[in-house]
Parts: sequence; C-alpha cells; structure tokens
Amino acid sequence: MRTLPKPHIFIAAESKPLRWGIFGAGWISEAMIKTAQLNSNQEFVAIASRTPGKAEGFAQKWNLPSFHNSYEELVARDDIDAVYLGTLPSDRLEVALIAINAGKHVLIEKPITMDLAEAEQIYAAAKAKKVLALEAMWTRFLPQMDIARQLVADGTLGEVELVISNFCQANLAVPRLFTIGGGNPIIDMGIYPIAFTQQFLGEPTEIHSFGKLHHNQIDEETHTFMRYADGSRANFVLSARTTLPHWAGVSGSKGALTFGTPFFTPTSITLHGPEFNGEQTTWVDDLGLPEHLGLIHQVHAFAQYVEQGLLESPLYTHQESLNNIKTALTIGNQIGTRFK
Repeated sequence: MRTLPKPHIFIAAESKPLRWGIFGAGWISEAMIKTAQLNSNQEFVAIASRTPGKAEGFAQKWNLPSFHNSYEELVARDDIDAVYLGTLPSDRLEVALIAINAGKHVLIEKPITMDLAEAEQIYAAAKAKKVLALEAMWTRFLPQMDIARQLVADGTLGEVELVISNFCQANLAVPRLFTIGGGNPIIDMGIYPIAFTQQFLGEPTEIHSFGKLHHNQIDEETHTFMRYADGSRANFVLSARTTLPHWAGVSGSKGALTFGTPFFTPTSITLHGPEFNGEQTTWVDDLGLPEHLGLIHQVHAFAQYVEQGLLESPLYTHQESLNNIKTALTIGNQIGTRFK
C-alpha cells in the first residue's frame, strides 16, 4: 500500500488579512468568529443584525469593536472588505445583494439559497461587481478532501465507480428546519452528501428518491440513488429524524477511500486495497481544529482568492454550487416536500 500524499492546507501565514463584517448573529456566525479569532489573522470588525439587541450582544460576547442594526449601515463602511452571511436561507438573495452592490466580497453560508434562480442572480451580480462570491461549502477546503483529490488525480483509485454516504442526525427538535424558508433538511443537511458525491462523480443523469415527510409536508428523511453518464453510481441517506455516524466512502476499480466520521468535518481518510480485508493506510487530521473549528480552512482560502483577484473558487465553482441546489430541489420535488 502506498503512502498517502500530504494535504495542501490553507493556513493563516499564507492568507492576507481581510477586514470582515458579519450579517446575522445566529449560532453559525458564532462558530465562524470563534475559529477565526482562535486560528487566523483575519480581522472581524463589525456585526449587523435586524433583530433588536442581537448585534450588540454578539459584539460584546466576541469583543467586536462595533455593531449595527441594519446591513446597509455595515456595508456603507470603508473599513469592510468582505462580509460573511450567516442569515436564514430565505433572505440570502436580499442580503447578499446588499453586500455585493456595496462592492464587498461575500462568503455565503450554505445553502446559498433555496431557489436556483436566486442563486444565479447572486453569482451574476457578484461577477458584474467584480467581487468574490463563495458558498461556504467548507468540506471542499478540508485537508482530507485534498488528499482524496490527489488520489483520484494520480490514478490510485482507478476509475471511481461508486460513492455512498449518509447524513443522519436527529434534528426534529430544530424548528428552523421544519419552517418554510428555514432550510429544509434536504437542502440544509442534504447539501453535504450531494456536494460530497459531486466532488467525485460530477452531475447525475438520473435521480431516484423516496422519503418520509413531516406533518407539515417538509422532508424528514430521504433515500436517494443516482446514476451518471459513465455508468457510475451513488446513493445516500439523509435523515433529520434518526442518528447514525456520518459516514462516507468512495470505491474505484483499484481501491477505495473511507472518511472518518463525521466526514464533513476535519477527521481522517483511509485508503483501502481492492481485496477483501486488505491493506489500509490512514491519515488522521492532527491540526487541532475539530468539528466547526474547521470552518477556518475556507476563510483562509477565501482570503487567498481575494488577494489573487479570483471571482470564484476553483475548488467549488459557481456552477457546481448551482448544480447542487438543482439536485437538492429535484430530490425534494420527487418526494413531495414543500419549499414555499
């Protein structure tokens, strides 16, 4: 069994500091600023929230120098280069355009929107304004995913034929997921296995799904099978009502990969030989960035892209983002979920 390649890691020393603003004072914004303050040289300047008192409380908790009660006030500042959008999916188009039209680069929490046309509008506006717009699909920037890309590119796996994953987390007690506009599970959670599969197989030619709906017709659980033009296959289980280890595997003609659980956070990757119970080689992430502290990798990548003058990420292009939304919507429509 060959030695695994070293991953490319986006690090603080290679990332020019940006001056950041934040839209939205929810838990994901807290996760973002926590890891940024611990693990980067990025400067978070201000927070804005339309909910009275939330911006001030956030600024006090995270020692931000200022806060605003409107997004327009924040982006009117000259000392803001980029904005992280941690608001609800239902208002992402509106708030993204506020930042983009002010000439700010935007890192937009996934899912970028719950509507394909809205996502297209965001990306078109960003290109017109010549600012970077990136959906925060943080898995693409994790070290184990870079190792996987290298193993596919150098032929170690042979032809990739099968991708299997699951994202099963008992989230019935999270009201947002079952409220129209809050990010249905198939988009909010399902975007992870969808994007994971896309990294290895591209876009499906066939999608077949069945599922279980909540009492208000929003999806609770989805089982999806996909086929690709070259004959490769994929399947995943997405559940917001049951919990299983968040597992993922990729099988090729010469070998296979499995990812440590949960596969979408910094964990590990194992290369398996093609024979039964064969030789294995494992790389374990020892960078000290567990769980959502791993969000910092995409922040460093974003800062590097801005310095390079890129308008989209080569690791997660606008078209890939749009394709994943399209796949999620197709799956949701097949099982009859409500989006509006």
